[in-house]
Amino acid sequence: MRSSKPASSGVEKLPRSPGVYALVLLLEEPAAVKVRGRVFRLEPGCYVYVGSARGPGGLRARIARHTASEKRVKWHVDQLTSGAAELACVVYSRAGVRECALVPHLERLGFEHLAPGFGSSDCRSCRSHLLRCPRGCGECAELVEEAFRGAGLEPRRLSLRA
Repeated sequence: MRSSKPASSGVEKLPRSPGVYALVLLLEEPAAVKVRGRVFRLEPGCYVYVGSARGPGGLRARIARHTASEKRVKWHVDQLTSGAAELACVVYSRAGVRECALVPHLERLGFEHLAPGFGSSDCRSCRSHLLRCPRGCGECAELVEEAFRGAGLEPRRLSLRA
């Protein structure tokens, strides 16, 4: 199935350059995600998924794909993005930066891993790239920005769906 248009025109404000991003997702209903043959149950709440955009179209193309309401499930996070009630992203545009730089800073701020291996199949240093926020979604985006700054990255936040 081909991706439909993004849920928000805010995606057009993102650069077409490579970079790292964090999706802030509000799950209002429990969700089950499959990772390496195991199923993990996620309770309602606010979650953060960290990723990188190094391919054609950079951050704009990657975030547009995540916000598309219809898409083929290609990555672990695709299991969550279509059903999220709220979706925001924090980005940093620069080549050579990996999403793994953010994970330790999120952990120090109280974020928890609930699905080992989620989004980190090609990563040997991170337990997961999906973390549950210790607070509500409003505060979560602020904590994510703090994690970006802690990693030496200047964050830019964009609300994509509310």
